[in-house]
Amino acid sequence: MEHINKILVVPDVHGRTFWKGSVGSMYEHIVFLGDYLDPYPFELITVRKAYANFQEIIEYKKQHADRVTLLLGNHDMHYCSELFYDLAGGSRYNSMMAPEFQQTFEEEKELFQLAYEAEVGAQHYLFTHAGVNRSWYQRHQDVVGPLDAEHLNHLLDTDEGIRAIADVGRSRGGWETTGGPMWADVSEMYFAPHFSEYYQIIGHSQQAKDPIIEDSFACLDCRRAFVISDKGIHPLKEK
Repeated sequence: MEHINKILVVPDVHGRTFWKGSVGSMYEHIVFLGDYLDPYPFELITVRKAYANFQEIIEYKKQHADRVTLLLGNHDMHYCSELFYDLAGGSRYNSMMAPEFQQTFEEEKELFQLAYEAEVGAQHYLFTHAGVNRSWYQRHQDVVGPLDAEHLNHLLDTDEGIRAIADVGRSRGGWETTGGPMWADVSEMYFAPHFSEYYQIIGHSQQAKDPIIEDSFACLDCRRAFVISDKGIHPLKEK
């Protein structure tokens, strides 16, 4: 596990370009929380523009491989895995562009992961797209093993692991009590005792303006980047 002084967090992209004015060499590490594709129609970002933006993110990762982590979100996984799509579906799935998206994810699959963890100051952070809630972990503990980024990342390697991360909770229209780290709603993070060993950083549940910052987790899906340092979590000042 890395000990880092300052991390830049880029929440759900969905074709938006705010990340370009946020990244830079002043950060020891940059974590993208996933959901690179499937733009919202009301934001007037075309699917092609979102895809071009995604390709730029991939190139940025390649140029700064050791400093950039690209996490997967549910809007990525439904192109990465047919099993995930069959189990969890996904809004704004683009069937016309899907073959091209699927090919990109397959060719670049080594660049992506499910989870990342690091120490900043005295705090141990766990980063996933939607969060790991205790009720989901209790259902799948035999599959996951110890709760850490390494074991979570191995869930991508097997059908059993894909089935676990495809859980969708009732608050998101699914059948399970709570969703998995791709689909958990932020409200589900309150349902069960938290993991004392981690402070979780998540996106997925888009907020109108301000982030949700609690004692044990922060939901940063606000269409802007955030900085994590030994002083805590702060929005990046807009340029």
